[in-house]
Amino acid sequence: MNAADFMQWIALARRNPVTVICAVVCLICGLICWYLASNMKWLDLEHKQLMQDSDLAQASLISGPSVKQERLAALVVTRQIEENLVVEDNLAENLQYFYRLEDRSKCHIVELRPLNSTIPDTRSLFRRVPFSIRITGTYEQVVGFLNGIETGTRLANITTLNIRRRDPASLTLILDLNVEMLGRK
Repeated sequence: MNAADFMQWIALARRNPVTVICAVVCLICGLICWYLASNMKWLDLEHKQLMQDSDLAQASLISGPSVKQERLAALVVTRQIEENLVVEDNLAENLQYFYRLEDRSKCHIVELRPLNSTIPDTRSLFRRVPFSIRITGTYEQVVGFLNGIETGTRLANITTLNIRRRDPASLTLILDLNVEMLGRK
């Protein structure tokens, strides 16, 4: 292509300005279509992400009241746990707990003594308060006492348990156990 051909094109454009404008508009539209088609995957991914975000927002709005109810239930349970924790220094109340179990189960506490508590882990929120207990009674009474520890208001863990008969001919059992109660730090 030389200068003469180029001049011919310019002359043609001057004679048909509407045609030139239409050609330029078509060229621009073609470039825009090419750009959109090449970015269609990116736009589709963006659209899917926005749809997921809106679905999550809608689900959280719908489940808002149930989340509040679950939070309140968790607070009630936490408060109950806090109320049932043992205070290690309050020895009278701690021993009274076991004596109330003795009254309910009709067994007899022969020995009840607090043990030295272990040094709690710094990350732990609670302290273990151990007790050594020896009780005597019939099978039903001993099982009633154990059931009272397991289902009582205090959070307790039986670490050792030894049960034996006083003598082979007797129905009286002797129960030795160590119990760790959950306490405030």
